[in-house]
Amino acid sequence: MSGPRVVVSLDFELRWGVADRLAGDFGGYRRNLEGVRDAVPALLELFSQRAMPATWATVGAVACENWEEYRALAPAGPRYLDSRLRHDVGGYQAGDPEGRLHFAPELVRAVIATPGQELGSHTFSHMFFREPGVMRRDVEADAGAVRSLFERRFGVTPRSLVFPRNQVGFVDVLGRHGIVAVRDNPPVWHQQRTSGIEESSLVRMLRLVDGFAPVGTRTFAAAGRRQPASFFLRLGVSAPAFALHRRCIGKAAATMRDDEVLHLWAHPHNFGSAPAATAARLADVLDHVIDRRPGIRFASMGQLAA
Repeated sequence: MSGPRVVVSLDFELRWGVADRLAGDFGGYRRNLEGVRDAVPALLELFSQRAMPATWATVGAVACENWEEYRALAPAGPRYLDSRLRHDVGGYQAGDPEGRLHFAPELVRAVIATPGQELGSHTFSHMFFREPGVMRRDVEADAGAVRSLFERRFGVTPRSLVFPRNQVGFVDVLGRHGIVAVRDNPPVWHQQRTSGIEESSLVRMLRLVDGFAPVGTRTFAAAGRRQPASFFLRLGVSAPAFALHRRCIGKAAATMRDDEVLHLWAHPHNFGSAPAATAARLADVLDHVIDRRPGIRFASMGQLAA
């Protein structure tokens, strides 16, 4: 596949992706999490209309039917030194007994049924790769569990992986489990500091600013297993802020060389509070990118690696 390319990756995680931050709060962020059931079909319709591939980096647990199946299939989690990062499965089940905030196998099936969509991995239970306590055996067990579930239930071997919280690590281990593409971070200081101890207020502020006035280049050579992200999509901001964000992405696209990639990413729950409006903003961004860089083409992470 020649010419400049755009990759869109989605971290499909439901409550697993924010469990450590929400703890026992099942009311907080609930609108966004429940709205994922409308956001995923809206995004799939958008991608289908445009014959546009995308990568859905999916937490394996999301594909489970219920808590019983999750307990049967989930590998033992890492013994994080920070106990707040360890999953309280009993507490999660007590707060969400029907599992609607944690499981959505029907949405995963919808992704697979939509032409061009790639089912990737986001680990089995949203495991953090750079937190103290994580060991190689944890990554081995996790990668094997995701692959086993996706192959058995969907007939899909995941080839792409997005690291939870962008904590890049153990790439060699993942390669032994069929992963040929991982999403990396932009090569700037504040985007590389992803572990809990490194995420200061300054780092978070600089990442926010990057969506509107990015530091360094945000398009990258299409080569190798590690594929740097360009922009986290900020689609729920005010209209003036969105206009600035859109302009920054368009400017990056306009300067792309033929061998470069613009990689955009988000979570389906970012669309959850207003699925139709945020999907429309995504469509607007994609149209703007196409206008600014004629000849641009879309690819999934797996296609780019191939």
